Amino acid sequence: MRMAFELGILWPSDMARTPPAFEKIELEIWKRFLDGYGDSYQGIHYNVKLGEDRNVTGEMDDAMRKAAADLALKRIDAVGKRGSTWDIIEVRRHAGLGSLGQLLGYETLWLAYSGGLRPYTLTIVTDYMDIDTQLAVRERGASIFIV
Repeated sequence: MRMAFELGILWPSDMARTPPAFEKIELEIWKRFLDGYGDSYQGIHYNVKLGEDRNVTGEMDDAMRKAAADLALKRIDAVGKRGSTWDIIEVRRHAGLGSLGQLLGYETLWLAYSGGLRPYTLTIVTDYMDIDTQLAVRERGASIFIV
């Protein structure tokens, strides 16, 4: 197996309002975030792939083999480029502790596969987060945007 890391297209933040694979409510949350904070980004990458690139074998054509391998990779919702900093962003409706777990997992994979892209931050963008979850997220040094 080989390591996979694919940032994909860097969308200018003023054009990055309809990311692929966001649920409708997450898309609304994301648009509100961009309205308030989008100007601080030079651009945004969506569905950033990282993980072990699995060799899928069997009786599949090349397109199906690639699709199966892509599905095995993890995907960060968004990675924003802000100056020299990379913001690893999880967008979630009613974010709970699972959002923090997701980010911590992405952080581990980012460190393993990104080739040393630093500095980076961890960020949750949501419409609601209870006070205990906010405490846990901030204790881990991550940022929260409730929009």
